[in-house]
Amino acid sequence: MDTHELLALLVRHREQLRQWLDEDQYRHFLAMTERLREVGDDPERAGMAVMAIVRALWPVPDEAGVLAELLHADHRSIVTATTVPTPEAVLAALEELYAAPAAGEPDRTEAETADPIAADPVAADPVAAVIAAARRRLLTAPSRAAAPAGTPAAGDGPADVIVLADPEDGPRSPEFQFDPDTGQPRDIVVRINRILLADRDPWGAADWWLGRNSWLGGPPASLLGRVPDDRLADAALALVEEGGR
Repeated sequence: MDTHELLALLVRHREQLRQWLDEDQYRHFLAMTERLREVGDDPERAGMAVMAIVRALWPVPDEAGVLAELLHADHRSIVTATTVPTPEAVLAALEELYAAPAAGEPDRTEAETADPIAADPVAADPVAAVIAAARRRLLTAPSRAAAPAGTPAAGDGPADVIVLADPEDGPRSPEFQFDPDTGQPRDIVVRINRILLADRDPWGAADWWLGRNSWLGGPPASLLGRVPDDRLADAALALVEEGGR
């Protein structure tokens, strides 16, 4: 099963899922979907995660169409044919699923639904749409204009500081990377950015820092100065060793 197509399907039916599943069932479904963030590049682990998602859909009624058909599919074929999703696609889908209004809650704001990708991130190319949604989310984090290469705020090497290409404001560096007193890159951030190869994949590195992390219990950026630096570095190394970066 193409996992990107599954994520697109889930996002497309997110409001119906909130109606079909009660609160506990929907939380369980989200927890199972979160497992996709930890599969690295292992198709077997991705397949098991997809199976956990499918099992979490058991309350979906028969009239749910394609979603209901998943419940009756051959489970072994699902596991063996699953593709490994990109981290950005998983994160973007989770953002949409977490934001889906519960039964009785108002829909998204008019400003959000005016954006066709925000309203339906699977429009046109599902993979491109969810990646675009993830990048938009990352660009909402506090940031500053990227420092010119060779200046102290840019670090000593190209991987030291994450620089994101904002289509409106140009190159931006997420603010969490800098010491609030000195304005210079934090040593632990530089250390981890090098582990994550932030010069080659700045969006993936930013996603690691700003997204949920099951190892640490929260976004790593929010834990700077609150947990030991070595623990943050170990979490980044674990991701790399599992093949997730």
